Amino acid sequence: MAAPHSPPPRAARLSAIERREQLARLAARRFHELGYHRVSLNDVATEAGVTGPAVYRHFRNKEALLAAAITSGMDLVEHAVTTGAEHSLEYLVSAVADVGLHRTDMWILLQRESRFLGPELGIPVQEQFGRVVDLFSRRLRRERPDLGADEARLLVTAATAVLSLPSTTRTSLVPGEYRRELIRSALACLRADPAVACSTRLPDHSAGEATAANRREQVIDTAIDLFFRRGYSGVSLDDIGAAVGLAGPSILHHFSAKADILVAAFERASSTLAEAQARRRAAGAPDLSEFVSTYIAFSLANRTMLGVYVSEQLHLPAHALDRTRATIRIELGDWTRALLATSPGLDDHVARVRVRAALSAINDLVRVGHFARRPRIAAEIAVIAEAVLDGAS
Repeated sequence: MAAPHSPPPRAARLSAIERREQLARLAARRFHELGYHRVSLNDVATEAGVTGPAVYRHFRNKEALLAAAITSGMDLVEHAVTTGAEHSLEYLVSAVADVGLHRTDMWILLQRESRFLGPELGIPVQEQFGRVVDLFSRRLRRERPDLGADEARLLVTAATAVLSLPSTTRTSLVPGEYRRELIRSALACLRADPAVACSTRLPDHSAGEATAANRREQVIDTAIDLFFRRGYSGVSLDDIGAAVGLAGPSILHHFSAKADILVAAFERASSTLAEAQARRRAAGAPDLSEFVSTYIAFSLANRTMLGVYVSEQLHLPAHALDRTRATIRIELGDWTRALLATSPGLDDHVARVRVRAALSAINDLVRVGHFARRPRIAAEIAVIAEAVLDGAS
């Protein structure tokens, strides 16, 4: 005789505030793992042990749930910065680092998923982040009155990029060592001297991104720009076609699906990195400063492609993701060996974290359009990245 069907376990009784917080946290984790468009309200309801309609009692739609998921993390950051601003920079940075280590979903949701919020919900999220950066910057300028307001924001943006690493990377370092290295790298950003950039010359990046040579390349270029601004899931074939001047279905003469355009964009970026890697090997082992300067110049000349490369890997098919990760592993390995050559006593795992921290700072400073327009931004970013790699804090 078949066993009677067991009803699903009843959800624990929580207050309305507790239930709302629980749903926001569960949603944050799912959005982090799968991306906004791959998560439904019912998925979150099932994990919480409630019905779909019960979720709607707390959030009117999925967009409101995303906003709450992001805010639940940003509230912790704002509290850490507000409290930490009354103490030393080391205390403040440590407090923000602890939030990121506890809420590993937080920074990636802000960077990757907040694009899908409309003005009603998106503007308050951006305003909250602005308050955090302003307060952090003012605290930095109390210690460093030599900095202008924009210079302080530049350094704070680099530091928060470093502190966001737990959202995107894993490490073999034990937790205590990893925490110390994150704090040290973030402090290195805050103590870098942008004024040094006045006398630093780097490769020219003013030519801008390459012009498409044919219709297929034009489609890729246009898609990269749209994916960068609106996210892969927020762009349709019709959107790409309209921007290129083609009917959406006409794009299928060049690509069988939207995913193929994303793959082509990643293959372009990976090929560019692979070519640079081959040139380095042919020329002999370059010093670390050459790694930094050439990567910054490339990134600034291909800003939107870099943004897509950093933010949209979640949507790649498995075979393309494997190729992308292989290229990135080679790049990280080359940087790490160059760093160890200059610091032979450095632990290999620590060196890898420092390389990732430097690359994270470069990537975020390039992707923030306001900073990319600064006249000496390439040299300023190099000063910050080299401070992280040097271990100066």
